[in-house]
Amino acid sequence: MAKSDPTQKNKKSFFKMIAAIFFPLVFLITLTLIILTLSGVNVFEEAEKYTSRIPGLSKAASSDDGHSETGEVDRLQAVIANKEAEMEELQSESDSKQNQINELEQQVVQLEADLKAARTEDENNKNSKVKEMAQSFQEMDPEKAAPILQSMKQNLAVQVLNDVASEERGEILGQMDPEAAANIAGLLIED
Repeated sequence: MAKSDPTQKNKKSFFKMIAAIFFPLVFLITLTLIILTLSGVNVFEEAEKYTSRIPGLSKAASSDDGHSETGEVDRLQAVIANKEAEMEELQSESDSKQNQINELEQQVVQLEADLKAARTEDENNKNSKVKEMAQSFQEMDPEKAAPILQSMKQNLAVQVLNDVASEERGEILGQMDPEAAANIAGLLIED
């Protein structure tokens, strides 16, 4: 029978002890990684953060930083491009609104001009009617014209008498009640 070597026995027991510790430890680490990944934690990214803080390991951990910086730059450039497109869209919308405002302002100016023309036309029509009325009173006998003008509103009587020739106007005022004639004459002078 062969004698067993005590060093051989120690080696076998040492390997058994390492295997008994190593395999469960690897299983436990793998199981922890799986559980953390399923719960939404990016274990490798977190490990990079911690290793970048360690002076000796920071260079080894930063070897992938070039790719992540490039990705970050690309992402930021895409954000800038989106914002520029959004700004262009808003600028075009602003220009459209400004054009609409300009068109409305032109419409307001046109409507004001139309209103002024309508008022002028209305005044001309009113003046032509007053002139026609004055012509009628000028052709009437002063005795018949005086009571009619005396019963009219004073401002209308003044407008009519303004367009009557001064000789006929005097005769008509002479046929009116003295107080009414005085009031109308005063208003004629003020015009």
